[in-house]
Amino acid sequence: MYWRIDCTEHLLLNIRDDPASGPSRLSPRAETNGGQPRSGRPRSTTYSTGSIGPGSAQSLAKHQAAAVDRGHFSDAPSVVRWAGSPDGRLLAGVTRQGVYLWLVKPFVQLSSLVYGPVEEFGQFVDVIWGLGSGDAGMLFAVTSMGYIYEIAVYRRDGPALEYQFSAQHYYVRGPGEAEGIASLGIAQKRTFRLPGTGAAVCATAAGPEMAMVSTRSHVYRLTWAGAVISTTGVRDIYDNPLAQVRQMLRVDGDMQTELYLFSDGSIHVLSCSGSDAVVRRLEQPGIAGKFTVLAYNPTSRIVAVGTTSSEVLLYTLDSREQGLELIAQLALDHDKAAHVTALAWTPDGSALACGYSTGHVVMRTVLGFELNATRLSSQALPEFLVPSPRLLHWAPGATRLYVFSDCVAASDSLCGQQGDVLPFVRAALNVVACEGNSKRVCMFSDDKVLLHHCEFEAHDLASQQPELLWHVAHVPPDYISSNWPLRYVATDGDGLHIAVAGKNGLACYSVASHKWRLFRNQQQEASISCEGGLLWYREYLIVASINHECGESPQILFFPRARALDTTSDLQTVALESPVVTMSCHNSILLVLCQNNVLYQYAIFDDMNFIQVSFRREIELGQFGVDPLRVRSLQWVPSALFDGRPAFLVHEGIELKVIGEGLGDSGSMVVSARVEFAITSGVNFGNMHSTVWWFSGTHLYASLISLEDFMDGGTGPLVDGARRRMMRIRPEFFPIAISADKGMAVGLDQDWTLEEHAVIGLGKLPIRAKLYLHNILDHMLSDGAEQDALMYAACFEHLEFFPHAMEILLHEVLEREMDQSLAISGVDAVLPRVVALLENFTAFHEIVVHCARKTEAAFWSHLFACVGGPERFFRLCLDSNQLETATQSLIILQTLEPASVNEDNILALLGKVVAARNKDLCLEILRFLKMTSESDLTMKRLLGRLRQEF
Repeated sequence: MYWRIDCTEHLLLNIRDDPASGPSRLSPRAETNGGQPRSGRPRSTTYSTGSIGPGSAQSLAKHQAAAVDRGHFSDAPSVVRWAGSPDGRLLAGVTRQGVYLWLVKPFVQLSSLVYGPVEEFGQFVDVIWGLGSGDAGMLFAVTSMGYIYEIAVYRRDGPALEYQFSAQHYYVRGPGEAEGIASLGIAQKRTFRLPGTGAAVCATAAGPEMAMVSTRSHVYRLTWAGAVISTTGVRDIYDNPLAQVRQMLRVDGDMQTELYLFSDGSIHVLSCSGSDAVVRRLEQPGIAGKFTVLAYNPTSRIVAVGTTSSEVLLYTLDSREQGLELIAQLALDHDKAAHVTALAWTPDGSALACGYSTGHVVMRTVLGFELNATRLSSQALPEFLVPSPRLLHWAPGATRLYVFSDCVAASDSLCGQQGDVLPFVRAALNVVACEGNSKRVCMFSDDKVLLHHCEFEAHDLASQQPELLWHVAHVPPDYISSNWPLRYVATDGDGLHIAVAGKNGLACYSVASHKWRLFRNQQQEASISCEGGLLWYREYLIVASINHECGESPQILFFPRARALDTTSDLQTVALESPVVTMSCHNSILLVLCQNNVLYQYAIFDDMNFIQVSFRREIELGQFGVDPLRVRSLQWVPSALFDGRPAFLVHEGIELKVIGEGLGDSGSMVVSARVEFAITSGVNFGNMHSTVWWFSGTHLYASLISLEDFMDGGTGPLVDGARRRMMRIRPEFFPIAISADKGMAVGLDQDWTLEEHAVIGLGKLPIRAKLYLHNILDHMLSDGAEQDALMYAACFEHLEFFPHAMEILLHEVLEREMDQSLAISGVDAVLPRVVALLENFTAFHEIVVHCARKTEAAFWSHLFACVGGPERFFRLCLDSNQLETATQSLIILQTLEPASVNEDNILALLGKVVAARNKDLCLEILRFLKMTSESDLTMKRLLGRLRQEF
């Protein structure tokens, strides 16, 4: 759900030694980390602020080129470890002797601490962010001798940097720049040391209350205050005395599970339940490479593992069985010699960014569908240097990926470090699974929303190259500059209105008038914050928000679309006991899931000037085993219209299930164990009441729900009937919209921008569409539901591409039956049912002829045997005056019927064509006669009969 939209942005890291001493060249006895000689370094702790000045590109290139000539990078030490803050706004890095703090947007170095060398303290080996500690945060820098520096990130008085102009000057600030550069600094708070004498090698944050630090001999679990909770020997995990822990992950579930990546490329899994501990080595047959990096997705409980063989392995964590199950093995098609160097899940866990040693950065969905591939280039450095990503960091809003790389020469020597930013657009369906976002393609980036109305012509579908008509709405700077990033984007059912919500407030956009509506003043805008959902219901915008003026109380607000955004007016408000996780609206039923794991159901009654919300019921979802923090969407199964048997479609992690009455002891039933997204199309077509769609990463599944499914009582028969009518489609692109009124799935194709100058732009996003109407009809007819298929197809007859869809239906069924080894007859044959369905439409003859001319001649006899014979079909075309269709069927008549019969039919057709004075068809028939006549005598005989007749 992420696609590149712009060229790569380059960053200036600006890492340098203690500014008090100034930069100096390396002496022959200097350390290899690019710093000063040990004797020349100060031993005191120093503080410095960074600069936002971009400098000259020429001086930068000259500076970097000189650094390459000297064998190191800009006289600056290299960052050995990076760490992004939990909210994504800050970035920390440590060199061997320094700690640095950057602001992500705009990218600027805010502060640094450079320490003098002290043998007993060692050098920095890792840095982590303390979770939930302090106002601005807390850093923990680990040294090689087992010391941990607790470094506070504090707010300073006054801005860190100010824009200055020689004269009065007005300017527009970009997204998130309303308050200027964040005024933050870092200062050491205290120091504590690990027990024992082992050298520390790595650390990780293991939750809001614990951190983990590994030395060569032990793994320590610590509180953020430095108290040791427990200790595990490294040799108890892996008995190789030469292997060190390179990376650790901790996962909390039914059992506490820890993953350890060792320096020899092996992974060991430690599972603990009370006092029992089990260690297993992660082994996967068929994988030649070693493991290189780990990344965990808490929403979907998927562990991504990189290898030296360019593969990324996805494992689901099953804590009950104390193991990992491989669900996907993703290879890099662009360079087989690469090995995976960095992995980063998006904050919502819907996509994975993969960095490779060859400079490739590949975006994949949670189940491995490749969306985008980019190849980085070294900035103003020689071509033999390859940027190898070390850290992939998602900025707030997950629309900008920061890539920090080591520029490595062919000899694997580090020659520099660089930073890049890859801008992305993401699907609005990914953040709000509402009806409007699921009916059309809606994307958004840092400061704009892109809307595609999915208006395709028949020729676009036939050629798979639809017109790329995007409506781009730029979010007003007055809003986005102070409320970046965009957190929720929603379109209404007609695609005529868009609503966006950032850090505070919200904004509405009219597609027809190209105008935005904001709150009356900034005080109202700052008083509410959208938390949990944003969607349209007819003429109203429904907002799940936090009221900052009433003690952070959660509530649901209903803003009329025809009125100005105003919190002081008489708004319909629903107070809640807990913040909202997600919400959805189906017809007049509003579902709200809160963090206390309680689902609230409301009924909405409205007219143009009045709305009333009535509470119906609340359901505790804990009894169904639902984790509210892992729920990606919750929708109403259409039995809600009967309001007696509530059933809900829950997308939790990567699992899709139905919960409700009549589903056994657990009250839930798994629909699919591998789901990227799930939506419900509630448009009623014929006897089909609704359709549930989900994408598994390779196939698009649809479960058809008919009216009869509601009549048997209970939820069980409803699910059984939907399962019986389940079908699947392979779209060969990533679908992000289901245009149910057009019978098509719409999405974006893969985007491979392997060179910087070839980055795709906003106006050429590779959108594609695929008809699914024929798949549904095929499924119905195969199930024996001819009447349902006729009622369903009749709802689409008015569309321009309806004949094209019916041609596909006829063609696929014909090929399938001809390819089967056993003859199909009687009730097993689907082709006669297809023909009987098509006979009810005026385009029947045109559909049959176009299908026949696009298939092999060997199939014609079977096709026209179901139609009633080629001659009868030809005569029906003449009787209905479809002269062009009859002309196109001459080749079929010539192949399947004797010549004596064809002469009479051709003469009859010529008579009708001459009477209609259609010169083009006359010439086409004569050309056909000339090409197909076996001899000149046959042609003369036909011309003689033609003169006698006319």
